[in-house]
Amino acid sequence: MLDLILEIIGWATIGVIGGVMLSQAVGWSGTRVVATLQALTPLLALALVPIAAIALWQGLSLMAAAAGAVGLGALILMASLIFRQSQSRPAGDSAGLRIALANLLYGNERIDEVATDLAEHDLDVIVFSEYTAEHQARLLASQLADGYPFKIDHSAPLAGGIAIWSRQAFTVNIPPNTFDPSLDITLAASPDVNLDAASEATADRIRVIAVHPPTPVYDFGEWTEDLATIARIDIADDTPTLLIGDFNATYWHPGFRNLFRIGYVDAHLAAGHVFSASWPIGKLIPPFVRLDHALTAYGLVSTDVDDFDIPGSDHRGFVVTVASAH
Repeated sequence: MLDLILEIIGWATIGVIGGVMLSQAVGWSGTRVVATLQALTPLLALALVPIAAIALWQGLSLMAAAAGAVGLGALILMASLIFRQSQSRPAGDSAGLRIALANLLYGNERIDEVATDLAEHDLDVIVFSEYTAEHQARLLASQLADGYPFKIDHSAPLAGGIAIWSRQAFTVNIPPNTFDPSLDITLAASPDVNLDAASEATADRIRVIAVHPPTPVYDFGEWTEDLATIARIDIADDTPTLLIGDFNATYWHPGFRNLFRIGYVDAHLAAGHVFSASWPIGKLIPPFVRLDHALTAYGLVSTDVDDFDIPGSDHRGFVVTVASAH
């Protein structure tokens, strides 16, 4: 009886994992349950290894073959994603900009430590998400604020706030119409270039679009629509562009991978950090998914990306260096 129960569990597990892989193959996230399972794709693929081994040990060759077939499908999915992320080389005379993403966590009470840590990273631009009115007040009162005279702040309760701080002047564009506010600015591609002087040459400008869709668990419909809205962003003049934020999406979500199909390149993938993770931090379990991304397109490339810890947050932040391509 026990053997039968274990066999049923084995087949059910293979069926669920196979369904998750099939949903990605056809580009469907369907429901919040499917979206949640898709985020766990690498872990689900690993779960097939002991299932196949036990099946072979018990003489269940058909089950072992099924587990192997589903695992092969997962490997093909991962490989096709990994090897597709290549980019041009940066221009030799491009100094580049260092841009940080910091998801503060709306209940974070260690904002003074966050300000101190960020000041040590020598950043040109900082993008904050989960930016509350309390966070705004404490950050503006810190020494960090003195180094970033140009700011666009949109504080909001809970996880809805977002902000961009910059060392140099920028112009504000009309942001995409997303569920939570997004921000859209254009600034000079190098701190040594005046934005007004760069206005006639797109290669001398960078567009930074900061986004933060809701989680699929919180609002699956708005999460799906936000990813579609972000993919429809019009860049009429082909300005080099950085799309940055906590997308609440992983490489394994078809809605996020649509951004790759239209030409965006993920900085972590381009750097070879394929299985790096940014969430959850400070929990009993180690981080197992990357929700925070920097995507470049239209003649912008990433030359470096480094993760860092954010005191009091449940996300890791990162610093991406971007420059114009050849």
